[in-house]
Amino acid sequence: MIADNANISKSLLFYYFKNKKEYYLFLFETAIEFLKDEKVKKANDEKVDLFELINQTVECRLIIMRDYPYLIKFATRAYYESDESVKFELQIMKEEMTQLGIRESLDCIDYRQFENSSDAKILVNIILYIAEGCMRGQEDLDNKKINGILPLFQEMMLSLKSHYYIK
Repeated sequence: MIADNANISKSLLFYYFKNKKEYYLFLFETAIEFLKDEKVKKANDEKVDLFELINQTVECRLIIMRDYPYLIKFATRAYYESDESVKFELQIMKEEMTQLGIRESLDCIDYRQFENSSDAKILVNIILYIAEGCMRGQEDLDNKKINGILPLFQEMMLSLKSHYYIK
């Protein structure tokens, strides 16, 4: 079906990809690269407030969801994939992606606003866990689901900000 829709022969598809698993992993990696490129387009080199960075990231994801709904659905489903045949490879890719995201966040935030700047890495990890928890089970994202999750996530971010930032 994929070869037919792409107007190529099945043998040509399998020339580039040995099997469905390899093709699936390629698609996931391509989707993640696309999302990263979209994020970079909207980024700047200034030091920013961590919570402003989070708001920018959420806004960017909402725009991508609107413009590329199937890409987000695929990436989200793949992110939470539990099939044993691809789970290990996806886990490695997700860990690399997460570590890169943490490093990028820590490189661009303004530490002057923190009560204790050494807490920044801990806070970024907490935020990632909260975001992942909010997204768990939401593989079929749509605007209604996002609008239901977003206020709770924003409330949690305000609470964290009040506890970690200088008062």
